[in-house]
Amino acid sequence: MTTTTRPPVTTTTVPATRTATGPSVNYRYGTLSVQVTVSGKSITNVAIASISDSGSNRSQTIDEYAIPILEQETLQAQSANIQSVSGASYTSAGFAESLQSALTTLGL
Repeated sequence: MTTTTRPPVTTTTVPATRTATGPSVNYRYGTLSVQVTVSGKSITNVAIASISDSGSNRSQTIDEYAIPILEQETLQAQSANIQSVSGASYTSAGFAESLQSALTTLGL
């Protein structure tokens, strides 16, 4: 008689990765929308899905400065409860509004 012993099977559940894009939000100097990716309940990536700042050099400069900060704050906060960037209050508000809508779509 032969006896075979097998090690116990371990099952690991990998959280689903999901992505949603928030609506285009008018933030006074243009429109923007945010795309967010989550794994389980953790925000793993956030980026601008679309942006139009009406060709204003000043607005483009502000956005280029503020958006990377807002993206980093989102990853740190793991929510849309982020601080406004000084000098970019309209961009910050539009970013947070689109982000919150995307997170709501994902059930967060």
